[in-house]
Amino acid sequence: MLEWIGGIPIGMWLVLGIILLPFYGMLMAWFLGKPRNLPLSIRGVAYLLAMTVVLWGGLTVLSFLIKFVFF
Repeated sequence: MLEWIGGIPIGMWLVLGIILLPFYGMLMAWFLGKPRNLPLSIRGVAYLLAMTVVLWGGLTVLSFLIKFVFF
């Protein structure tokens, strides 16, 4: 019954709406809080993006490696 809410799966609401809420708060505090330090805020976002790219890139390489070794 609660599989879809407004055309979006319930798991997506859970991940994007509840689990990532502290992340959204952190980003808003960086850019909207006082005292503001724009270069430091941009550096923080760049670090988060870099960590995400490294994580997903590593998982992609590992999945290809597993595919070629075992299949």
